[in-house]
Amino acid sequence: MPSFFLRALFAPIALLAAAAVQAQPAPVAPAGAPQFLTSAYRDQFVPRANAFAAESAALGTAIDTLCDAPAGEAATALAAAQARWKSTTTAWDRLAGVAVGPLVKRRALTALDFNPTRPALIERAIVTAPSGAEAMERVGTPAKGIPALEWLLWSKKPAPQSPACRYTQQVAIELAREGATIATGFADLAATDWAADPAKTYLAWQELFNQWLGGFERLRWAQIDKPLKTVETSRTGKAPVFSRAASGHAAQSWAAHWEALRSLAPPVAQALAGSGKQPLAARLTQSFAGTDAAMQRATPADLAALPAATRELAATKKLIEADVAPALEVVVGFSDGDGD
Repeated sequence: MPSFFLRALFAPIALLAAAAVQAQPAPVAPAGAPQFLTSAYRDQFVPRANAFAAESAALGTAIDTLCDAPAGEAATALAAAQARWKSTTTAWDRLAGVAVGPLVKRRALTALDFNPTRPALIERAIVTAPSGAEAMERVGTPAKGIPALEWLLWSKKPAPQSPACRYTQQVAIELAREGATIATGFADLAATDWAADPAKTYLAWQELFNQWLGGFERLRWAQIDKPLKTVETSRTGKAPVFSRAASGHAAQSWAAHWEALRSLAPPVAQALAGSGKQPLAARLTQSFAGTDAAMQRATPADLAALPAATRELAATKKLIEADVAPALEVVVGFSDGDGD
């Protein structure tokens, strides 16, 4: 059959298919999504982003004090910097437990919280002595951020005026700079008129719920279960190595991450109840209560309590994924938090 006959035959079909695609309405979020997003960003993410920005700036000041301290005051200054690292990290975990908005856009989970720490790369960066934002951009991500500062402050213990201390300052400066940028990004989201842009609202709605689910998986798998399983598989008899182990801050980190996840449960339950799904709202509340009880007992000092915590986290995630998400018109996809 000549080609022009084929074109004549299939052209109307192609036009009809294109018209059908164009005729389909653009996806929209549920009616209460604009108010939900405004409240979530204004009441939860903005205060947490501001707290992280303030804490990271104060951490930089504490490290400056350490690096300029007289020899006789170095131990006290180091302890103060370590304490400020802990409060900064807690603020970060409360914010990044549900990684949305500027945290996704700036790939902050990798840029600011890369694990595991790579001491050899940090030592190499100390030798190169980078100074300023442009020079720090050339330093590999594993040698920067919160875990690198933990290694520097607890394992390296940089002496005042030393190259290691000067590099610690540069890492802290970059962390504070990112903290300020992230806070500005969340302020912009809180000021957004979500009702004016249904397409943007739909995407933000989907992102929030999928990153909420991803946060469950990062806490369950990456932070707790994977270190446990790694030790079980190796059969070496060694204790599992959790993130924040050098500082002894793992339990506090888990608690802060869980706080970020738990804080979304009441407004989600209200959204379910408001749409006539009171039984599902009650199930969600009950599931979070069980997980909260298990997480209250979760600590690296009590390994026997950790499997219960991971089971409860998995069960609550499954409930959200299987029942809550469809009820709130969320299409579940993959996120940075999905486990292996």
